[in-house]
Amino acid sequence: MKRPVAVALAAGAAVIVLAAGVLMPHHRRRAHTYGLLDSLAAVPLGTPLDSLRRAFPWLYCPAMTHNPAEHTPVCAADADGRDVTVDMPDHRVGMIKVMVFGRDMTDVVTWAQGRLGAPRGRCSLDHTPLAWWSKSGTTVALTEPPPGGRARALVIRAGGGAPPGCAPEAPLHTEPPG
Repeated sequence: MKRPVAVALAAGAAVIVLAAGVLMPHHRRRAHTYGLLDSLAAVPLGTPLDSLRRAFPWLYCPAMTHNPAEHTPVCAADADGRDVTVDMPDHRVGMIKVMVFGRDMTDVVTWAQGRLGAPRGRCSLDHTPLAWWSKSGTTVALTEPPPGGRARALVIRAGGGAPPGCAPEAPLHTEPPG
């Protein structure tokens, strides 16, 4: 008899948690997304790992004692349905990436345009179209979701121009030779 009650309570708790995330008013969710993006964009690239851990205690940064030649150490977290990863070459912030899903996708576009203005360029990286901005030696790139895709990535990295490997997009209309 105790088991069905426990299952019912667990199912009820799961429904409440799910409803809180799904039914949260869009303006509150947007404000939360903007706050997250603002706080991550304010992190100076090159920030030491210890400072990053103090500023964002919710990031999971596993012990980074392995051989950095094998792969770049990474801190990661799920920030209320938004995946955050921070590449930490030499135990310093090298790149910040935020994946947003579903209804948050339009919020990240609005955030980027509101904070950074019109994109400085558009290109394709590994067949993924993206818009990019460059400001004060930092490049911010925002991917376009593929048709039917449900995720966008916002990437903040050092650089003063297009993201590395970014091929210019083909023009939409070509003029016939005149």
